[in-house]
Amino acid sequence: MRENGREKTAASPKKTMIGILAVVLICFTAFGASRFLKERDETINAARRELTFAPMVADDNEALIAFREQFPERNVVLACKEDVTNDSLPDLLVIYTEGDLTRFVTAIAGQDGYTYTEPIPAPIENQGIQFKNIDKKDEMEFIISGEKKGAAGYAIYRIIDGQPKDLFGDGMDDCC
Repeated sequence: MRENGREKTAASPKKTMIGILAVVLICFTAFGASRFLKERDETINAARRELTFAPMVADDNEALIAFREQFPERNVVLACKEDVTNDSLPDLLVIYTEGDLTRFVTAIAGQDGYTYTEPIPAPIENQGIQFKNIDKKDEMEFIISGEKKGAAGYAIYRIIDGQPKDLFGDGMDDCC
C-alpha cells in the first residue's frame, strides 16, 4: 500500500509496546511527583499553622487549675495564656465543652483571682487561638478559629469593658 509516494508499513508490535510503556512510565512519574509535591506542601503548611497558633498551657497552669476547680463540669479543649487586657497580668482564654455545647471564656487575671467573661459560642472542631496586636495599642486582639463538619470560621475579638467584643469575623455561625 502506498500513501504520498511512500510505502505504508504497520508499526511493529515491539515499537508499539515500547511506546505504551513510555507513556505509562511518564504518567506514573508525573503522578508520583505530584503526590510528593502535595505532601511536601501540606507538611510546610502544617508547620506554618502550628507556629501561628498559641500553645496549650501546661496542666499545672495556675489559671487553668482555678478554672477547673470553679467549673468541674466543663471539659477544657484548649487553653492559652496572654495578657489580653493590657494590665501586665497573664489572662487565660479557654475553649471548653459542656454537654453538647462548645463555648469560649476568658479568665481575666486580677489581684484577688480571676473573673470570667460570659461564655460565647466557639468552633466545634480544630479550634485554634492566635494573639495579634493588630492596632499596636491598648488591649491585645485575639483570633478564635475552627471548624464544624468542614465549615471553617474565625472571629477577631478584643476585651472591652470586661467582655470579648467581636470586631470582625467570617463563618462563625457555620462552625459554632
